[in-house]
Formats: sequence, structure tokens, C-alpha cells
Amino acid sequence: MDINQLKYFISVAETLNFTEAARRNGLTQPAISHHIGELEKSLGSKLFIRNRRSVTLTKSGQKFLPYAVEMVEIAEKAAFQIKQLEEGFKGHISIAALTTSSAVLSRCLSAFSSKYPDINVDINFTSGRSQVIAMNKAKYDFHFAVKEMVPAGETFDYLVSHRDRLVMAVPSNHPLANKPLDFSQLHNERFVTVTETDGPALYNEIMKVCSARGYKPKITCQYDRAEAVLLSVGAGLGIAIIPEALSKTFYSENVTFKEIPGDDTFRTYVIAWHRDMTNPAAQLFLRVVKELFDDKK
Repeated sequence: MDINQLKYFISVAETLNFTEAARRNGLTQPAISHHIGELEKSLGSKLFIRNRRSVTLTKSGQKFLPYAVEMVEIAEKAAFQIKQLEEGFKGHISIAALTTSSAVLSRCLSAFSSKYPDINVDINFTSGRSQVIAMNKAKYDFHFAVKEMVPAGETFDYLVSHRDRLVMAVPSNHPLANKPLDFSQLHNERFVTVTETDGPALYNEIMKVCSARGYKPKITCQYDRAEAVLLSVGAGLGIAIIPEALSKTFYSENVTFKEIPGDDTFRTYVIAWHRDMTNPAAQLFLRVVKELFDDKK
């Protein structure tokens, strides 16, 4: 098994067409078939079912596909880092961030790159659940997240970067868009939100805000990311409570945002890192971050 075989397998799985996969990779169709056959031999399992009319993944192929994608991504990332090292880059840091922290992250990156232009920064945007998982796996140097996501105990340290608030989002052509917000008038409205599984912190905050105002939302759609919630509101699928930062980051021309009075709508965002940090480049980034935000307690 080699990386090229994995890439060819992914191409065929994406196109379900050996000829098209061959074209994409600059090979002949027999060559692609040969590489897939060699991969199947090394795995001891058929990955595709082929006939004159169609190509489909076998159950083994379906199971193997996400692992193949992950292996190729890891290999490409490793090759890139080696190239950066050979070309003189002096270090590397990795960051996991919620999209609602984008403005703060941009500010940090700007300040950091002006001081240390030869340090490479890898950024991965995460959802609520994947951010928590990443923290527990110690996969990244820094996490731009909501305070409630930071694991309890003494593994992590953090500083507060900013506060955001939850707002009500309604379609701009909805009758509610031009009226004062009144939760008592919302009981029959379709409500869209993130799932509790994918965004536990945000989901629980939304439910607390609703409960405190005697409102039981009629949930009709749930999504794995808050960005999808905003998109669905703009499409007229319902109303929602979302972080205000999303209104400044994602397309929201067809959405009207209404402030929800009360201190319970505010969310505290942090920049978190492992206390036993040993990466010299990460320590430099931390120094810059503290210069920007260490006065916020």
C-alpha cells in the first residue's frame, strides 16, 4: 500500500468512474485499475463492484474510504511541514478555532506574523463537539473556543479574548422582522438549531435562554453546525438563536437579527493552551497573545 494507491482509490470513490479517475490523475484507465487491484490485494478485500454500467463501493470500500482520506491528509501535511523546514521556516504552531472566533484569530495572526514571519501556522476550524474532542486529545497548540469547552482540572490554561452574545435570527421577510421581540408570540414558530450532540455548549445555552423566558421552541430542524442554522433561517425554514458573531462572518443578507435583552445571552470566549507546552514557536505565539489580551480577566 502506498500514498498514490490511496489517492487513486479516493478518486475512483469520488467519481465512481475508473476512466474519469484516470483522467484526473494523468493515467490510463488500465493503470488505475492495476493500482486499485494492488491495493485490494494488500488489504485482502475487494473495494469496488464493477460491471458494464456502474461502479459502486463495497462495504469494505465504504469502511476504508475515511481512513484513506485521513492517511493521505496526514502524509501531505507531513510532506508540507518538511518542505517548510527545508525552505527555512523556523517553527510551526497548530490552532483549532470556532468560526465565531474568526475576528480575534485574525487579529492574533496579524500581530504574530509581523513579528515572526518565518513560523508556519496551521489553522483548523472546528464545531463545538470537535473542539472539545480536540482539546481532550491534545492535538493542537492553541484553542480559540468558548470558556465552557475548556476541560476542568489543571491541564489547560486560558485567557479571555472577548465576549459575544446570542441573538434572535429571523427571515427578513417574516412578520416578526419589523416587530419588537416578544417570546410569548413565538410558540408556533418553526425553530432551527444545532444538535445537542454536535454543539452541546451552544445548544444548552440556547435552551437556557428560552427557558428563562418561558419559551419552549418548536424545533423542526437541527444541524451539526451553527453556520447551517443561519443558512436555513435565510432560506425561510424557521427562526433561531445564534451567536451574533456569525452574522458578521457568514452570508446573512436575508436574515434580520434582534437583540435578546439580559445578561444570560452573553458568551465568554477564550484562547486556551496546555500548561505543559514545550513547543518554542507556540511559546512565542502565547507571548503575543498575552500582549493583546492579558488585561481581560
